[in-house]
Amino acid sequence: MSHIQRFLKGDEMTRVLWSMIPETLAFAPLGIGIVPYALPSSVDLAEATLEQIKTHDVVMWEKHGTVAVGQDIMDAFDQTDVLCKAANIYMCARSMGSEPDGMTAAQMKEVQDVFKLPKKRPC
Repeated sequence: MSHIQRFLKGDEMTRVLWSMIPETLAFAPLGIGIVPYALPSSVDLAEATLEQIKTHDVVMWEKHGTVAVGQDIMDAFDQTDVLCKAANIYMCARSMGSEPDGMTAAQMKEVQDVFKLPKKRPC
């Protein structure tokens, strides 16, 4: 998904992955920050990543991968793992020729409210 322009703009990646399964809201309530392509291991990539991780749970690097920061290594792994599961659900549905419906904005808001999740932005 890091190669598709639609997902590299605004909060589109977050919205789509949040809508696939409720767990994505619980494990990544602040969403996914996007870092435009930069040379791997470069200072530019590091600085852009540090800026995005201030306000997001996970950062996705265009045409590369993700980085997550958590309370410990398992927390960071769980964030990425749940987002990968949501991405896989989305991609499997697309490969079958369908755009998945996902949860509605009202359903996502209900999950946020019931579990008292931080709300970075509206669903």
